[in-house]
Amino acid sequence: MKVNKLFLSLLFSFLFYSVGFTAPVTVISGDQSSVADSIAMMEPVNVGKGKIVSGFIGKVLNIPKTVKISDSGFLLFGLSADAMQVTPAGKNTYHTKAVYPYLQESKEMQDSLRLRRTARQIRYQTLKSAVEKSEATAEQKKAIIDFLSQSVGSPMVLMSKSPLPAFMASPGPCMIPMGAEMVDLKTGKRLGIETSMICVLDIKSGDEVIFSIDDALKNDTLDLVVAHENAHGIMFDAYGKLFQSIQRTSSNGHDAPIITDVGLAYVEGWAEAFEAVYGPSNPKLSEKDREKYNISEFLYSRQNPIRRDRYVWASNVGKKTGVLKNGLQLMSTEGVIAGHFYDILTARAINAPFEKCIKTMLTAPMNFMEFVQNFVKLFPEDKKVVYRILLENSHYVTMHENAAESYKNFYEFNLAYKQKKIAKEDFLEARKQYKAYTEELFAEAMQKDNIFANVGPQMWFSGKINLSNLKKQPSKAKQYLAAAFGKKDKFYEFRFDLNTATAEMLRNIGLAEADCAKLIKAREKKGFFKGNPLTAMKSVLGEERFNRYNEVLNFDVYDHTKSDVVRDYEKQSVVLWPEDLSKLK
Repeated sequence: MKVNKLFLSLLFSFLFYSVGFTAPVTVISGDQSSVADSIAMMEPVNVGKGKIVSGFIGKVLNIPKTVKISDSGFLLFGLSADAMQVTPAGKNTYHTKAVYPYLQESKEMQDSLRLRRTARQIRYQTLKSAVEKSEATAEQKKAIIDFLSQSVGSPMVLMSKSPLPAFMASPGPCMIPMGAEMVDLKTGKRLGIETSMICVLDIKSGDEVIFSIDDALKNDTLDLVVAHENAHGIMFDAYGKLFQSIQRTSSNGHDAPIITDVGLAYVEGWAEAFEAVYGPSNPKLSEKDREKYNISEFLYSRQNPIRRDRYVWASNVGKKTGVLKNGLQLMSTEGVIAGHFYDILTARAINAPFEKCIKTMLTAPMNFMEFVQNFVKLFPEDKKVVYRILLENSHYVTMHENAAESYKNFYEFNLAYKQKKIAKEDFLEARKQYKAYTEELFAEAMQKDNIFANVGPQMWFSGKINLSNLKKQPSKAKQYLAAAFGKKDKFYEFRFDLNTATAEMLRNIGLAEADCAKLIKAREKKGFFKGNPLTAMKSVLGEERFNRYNEVLNFDVYDHTKSDVVRDYEKQSVVLWPEDLSKLK
């Protein structure tokens, strides 16, 4: 007997929804119009193109040709007047024949491209009146408004070859915030200009391929990677030159569970949220199939923890203990920020959440805390939902000094009940008390807007490790980065925030286990340190032990507010890799 497929489908749908489940949001854009031809596959133009000697050298060394752009709109939103000349990739190249059609046909990529177009439309509509009211000349106003208008429908520039010289390592998948002038080499005609480009390239360490575009294409995760980079591009579009003002101070590399800094966590958390949105669309993205399909571990491992807000734990591995990160650590962990953004972007209680995020980014918040503050000022009707998302996800730790301990106590009651060590009545009473406590805090937050009252100040210090003195060689990731930038010195420079540094971070620079524990315990007792980080370290460790460390590590106070952030496009490309190199395997 043949079973009716429609009947089975309806039955499954009924069962699925009747038990209280809802399908995950995997599409954000409400725009259903076509995004055909929204991708331009390009490759860099070498210097000396067409000249025998210089052309040969330029081709061998892959030295990109750069030009100065004088268009007012480009100059307003690009990081500089410099742009790399790029030209359409050959018709028979791998990227044109395989990567391009895959991305064009991917439903997740189509959604991402629609979001890019929507974001640029919002930018145009929001800034047009401001430009018209400005003191610019009529010619400048027209040029800027024309640039904003034309950029709405312009294609995303994807690079099929490295835009970096051959003596530098391939940047892998990344968004490079450097301008691109698209040209037709046969006619010399300009096809368009862009303020950023996205590379779709392998990452190699010597002969070893750490991340393969071909594998990502075959296992249907390449769209997640490109959507991640497109999210960076969308953010850059909103910020323009101010994008480089977002401080990225940490030397920790980055990945979802890694504590870095509030700037990098904001930038990467935004991009990783889109991986979490689109991930459920890929049936291969499961533990049983990960190795079978050669799916990069990072793409799989951070999906569920982001959607379920698991990176708030002090440790994301091993047995759960109910111990949470402190307030500043939460705001400095990109996986935590990704979880917040994921919940905002998929919130059914917020009308047009993506569009509201873009309008908020146009106010140029420098971290997620400023983003939330600006969001609720612009959209007070969503304040209750946004505050609920943030505070419930972080268990109110960002707001109150007692929240972490209160949650830990409730967690232990919950665990004891599951293990049948306490009566149900005792558990229900504990839950009731914890709920009353958090509801009291929530009411206070709605009244006083003090949701970040328990986020400590940044207290950065730097130092140098003499690599030649180490018995253990630096990790492959650090060796790779050193090679990428041609670093030949024997020192590794680190930058840590005393209010976010973990015992593991401190051990890695040579502090004894007991001293690491002393520092962490002293910080937990105070809630967070204040003042000079070196003075605080000295007061906890004692002058003698501090001086012994200082002789080796060359400590110094690091002013994270100074404008020495990464600016040139080669280094920006590494800052914006989709994950820490050490996690790629």
